[in-house]
Amino acid sequence: MNPVPSREFLEVHPLHQHQPHCKQQCFVFTEIADIELPAEITKFGGGNEKIRCSNGGIPTYSSKKDSCSESSAERPERSRGRKILLGVGVVLVCIAMAGGIPLALQLRSSSLLEARLAFIRRLLTESPLIEGSWKPPSTMSLNSSNLFEVRQNHIGAVLWPIAVPCGAQYLDAVQLTLEGIDRAKRITAATDSMHIVESADEMEQTHIRGEVAVLMGISGGHALGTSTAVLRSIYLLGARFVSITSLECTTPWAAAAIRRPDYLIEENVTNSFNEFGQTMLFEMNRLGMLVEISMLSEAAMLAVLKTAKAPVLLTNATPLSMCNSSNIASIPDHVLSLLPENGGVILLNLERCGDRTLGVREAITAINYVRKVAGVDHIGLGGAPKSYALLLAELARDRVWGNAAIKKLVGGNVMRILREIETLKNRLPLYEEWIPHESIESNSYCRYPES
Repeated sequence: MNPVPSREFLEVHPLHQHQPHCKQQCFVFTEIADIELPAEITKFGGGNEKIRCSNGGIPTYSSKKDSCSESSAERPERSRGRKILLGVGVVLVCIAMAGGIPLALQLRSSSLLEARLAFIRRLLTESPLIEGSWKPPSTMSLNSSNLFEVRQNHIGAVLWPIAVPCGAQYLDAVQLTLEGIDRAKRITAATDSMHIVESADEMEQTHIRGEVAVLMGISGGHALGTSTAVLRSIYLLGARFVSITSLECTTPWAAAAIRRPDYLIEENVTNSFNEFGQTMLFEMNRLGMLVEISMLSEAAMLAVLKTAKAPVLLTNATPLSMCNSSNIASIPDHVLSLLPENGGVILLNLERCGDRTLGVREAITAINYVRKVAGVDHIGLGGAPKSYALLLAELARDRVWGNAAIKKLVGGNVMRILREIETLKNRLPLYEEWIPHESIESNSYCRYPES
């Protein structure tokens, strides 16, 4: 039985004036469930707490599901002043709820973002964030602004592609490649903040020291001079990945993606991935080099995915269904769906789509879309709107992105395929074939005639 209010109490506190009628449903206070936060930012206990109204409509924290309702249980006597203050508080809470925004959430929203950012910063000290489309400086030195940008974005490792103009194919592409490797080594040697690494273990050790790891590679197979000997020599100089083609730069052994309708295609070049291309691919696998395929034609991408003996990499990429632009590799869904079978990883560049700058929400939509098509084990990052920390902090609002999943996204998946490729090193047969002469004879190839 509920106690009957005294006559004096009814005269001072009419029920129709001060009894609130909260009918709001419970709402989740914290949006970082399933994520372990530092103790100093978990002020209110566990991450699954919810707010409910009790004791006359006053919001209290509870881990049980409940609806806001009037309490009819017996309460101890309170002073008149305390009741008045509580009544005012109830009115404010109900006003806030009537406006559609819980007062507690209004007051704590900024703190929740700071909590998520603090969690992300701590996570990125444990696992290096691997930037998949880092643009090296145009000068011979890394200035303070270059390093500040890397540090501010919490980048722990970068993929540094040595770029050679497509027009140098059949001319001095190999020489330009050697000069590019020399330049990258001299630039990194001039700073204590960035170091070229050659393995997953070296990358981890560099990150632990608080420095940025550089994984050097070749941007385009035309830089190899259609020679497995050149490929092996470049590996010995420290290159650890090769983009089989750059955009619209078809080689005699691999077809590149063509974006311009007026592009002239030579009659004798392959339209996919020929037998010598497989020889180059298998030699990269034998050496333990990452094979990057994002700029290949669709037919060539499919051929590589089906024949490669190690996981592949796609950088500076985005799903074709979400962005079809000339400044980024647009990957069809059926290619993405083959990544689990191969074990490969796509590094999404979510900064821009053509001339349009992407927002954080669009970037998160793209990440979740690729996760749905390819799986959480096959996705990484190569560019983010505003900053990686903000993108990841917003991503952490989703319960499916817990600690383990975010670590895979920021760099764990790339580290995995690096280690898988390293285990294949020297376990495959040596490939020493030369490209057939008829594949290059009409291109005025600069090569001394064999005796």
